[in-house]
Formats: sequence, structure tokens, C-alpha cells
Amino acid sequence: MYNLTLYTHPWCSDCQESKKILNKSGIPYTEHNLNEDPGKEAKLKKLTGSRVVPGWVFRKNTLLGKIQKPKVYTGYERNRTEINTLLSEMKSTQRN
Repeated sequence: MYNLTLYTHPWCSDCQESKKILNKSGIPYTEHNLNEDPGKEAKLKKLTGSRVVPGWVFRKNTLLGKIQKPKVYTGYERNRTEINTLLSEMKSTQRN
């Protein structure tokens, strides 16, 4: 299963839409509002190579505690297919 971290700004319509989708589907996530915590912007840039929001970071839990490279996406619209696939996977894992 994945853990999801979402990097956002309050003025970003793509961020607001992303949060609506997550909240409506009941998928848990950790939000880092860069307006409230500007220090997280460096983490976003390190993970995604950019400061573009929303920053989607999917980290997979492993049984042996191995560190795996996270799946990262910047923006929702241009990564909709990949993000929705991972969200569907997360949702189906929640039901089990």
C-alpha cells in the first residue's frame, strides 16, 4: 500500500481540486501547505525537481522496511491517469 503526501498552496486551483478528489474518495493523505510551512518547499523540490504544486508523492510500504524510491508527480491534470491508477490501488487496499 502507498502513503500519499500532497504539497499544496491555497491559491492553487489544481491543489484544491486534488484535495476534493481525495476527500471525496476517503483516501488518507498528508498535506503540506507550502504557504503555512515554506520550509517544505525545499523537500518538494528535492523530491520532484520542481516547485510546481500540487506535488504528489506516493511512498510504498514494504514488508522488510526497504527504502523504495517514491513515485512523484507535479500537477494533477497532466498526470491524471497515473495518479488515478495509484489512487484506485490505494482505495482497493483500504477495502481489504
